[in-house]
Amino acid sequence: MFESELINYLKNAGADIVGFGDLTMLDSNIRCNLPYGICVAVKIASEVVKELENGPTEQYYEEYKRLNKLLDKIVSLGEKFIKARGYNAIGQSTTYVTEDDNLTTPLPHKTVATRAGIGWIGKNALLITSDYGSAIRISTILTDIPVKTGQPIDESKCGNCLNCTNACPAEAIKGNLWNVNAERKDLIEPLKCRAKARAMMKKIVGIETAVCGKCIAVCPFTKAYIKRMKGQTAS
Repeated sequence: MFESELINYLKNAGADIVGFGDLTMLDSNIRCNLPYGICVAVKIASEVVKELENGPTEQYYEEYKRLNKLLDKIVSLGEKFIKARGYNAIGQSTTYVTEDDNLTTPLPHKTVATRAGIGWIGKNALLITSDYGSAIRISTILTDIPVKTGQPIDESKCGNCLNCTNACPAEAIKGNLWNVNAERKDLIEPLKCRAKARAMMKKIVGIETAVCGKCIAVCPFTKAYIKRMKGQTAS
């Protein structure tokens, strides 16, 4: 009933992908007793992603911050839009969601995205979509507004590819395929990844923050996105 109106609203606010997931199979506490999750995704500029094969750049750092700010705006607007229609909604902005010492959150945006059928989890423990690879940033709105949900994705589509595993400068990616029952520790060593990313950013860009992106750039699905954008620019 509300799907098309809500999708148009969120895309007009800047979203590139919007999907609806049924979260009722998850513990009610982590979803704030709300049955649905709306995944909002924004693509990373292809020209920025392309340069990441050689390591993090200042341009990527600025794009990372820009997209996080954009996502916060989108989920905030979406929350207000839903509440104005008499339903409950909680926008999972960067100020709302916090990480523990193991860099985990009670309800990862990636979980909502897979429940919405937007993508799967790659060997790098990032969401991968057919359209943009892992060159996206995502956020979530939890809600009880009645929507038709997508078909969940429960298995990886990475196959035998080891591009991200081989490219990881921290050697933090284990090369295992994800499925819906997998835990992040089965895929990567997050603290090892963060430490190396910080060191690389400090050395290359002069900023001490955990941003890398090499595994994003080498993903075949990301490369297809970059190639598609290059072709559109050429034409």
